[in-house]
Amino acid sequence: MTVHSIHIFNKKCECIYFTEWNNAKADASKKDKLLLEQQQSTTTAEEKDADGDPETAKLVYGVVFSLRNMASKLSNQGFSTYKTGTYKLHYFESPAGPKLVLITDPNAPNMADTLQSIYASVYVEHVVKNALVKPNTPIRNQLFRTTLDKYVRNLPNFE
Repeated sequence: MTVHSIHIFNKKCECIYFTEWNNAKADASKKDKLLLEQQQSTTTAEEKDADGDPETAKLVYGVVFSLRNMASKLSNQGFSTYKTGTYKLHYFESPAGPKLVLITDPNAPNMADTLQSIYASVYVEHVVKNALVKPNTPIRNQLFRTTLDKYVRNLPNFE
């Protein structure tokens, strides 16, 4: 199973966190970011990574919004996954408002439990319970980033 990326949206539909794994373009940008961090302040580099490409985030949220509305009209269950020939989108919306979107390869199993666990054990612990993090703003917490990265890399069959 390959995990491509994760987006976290606040209740205002703004992307507050984004990161990619297993992508040559992402690996190159991480190397560039390390060089940038050496040349500029850490805050500037973190700001660029926290919310990712705004156009991509809008497209991802647009897909989620449309599918959620369509699923609610067709059934009372909503939706948690959406599969195409090239990727599988996994969706989790917490009762408090944040929406987590995980994009994997199409052969990945349902990741609803994984997203719930990421929300409960990573997001709540390092963002919600952190008094220094302002609600509904881009996540710049380094401990959150490293914990999430470690969690995803330790998933079974992570490639």
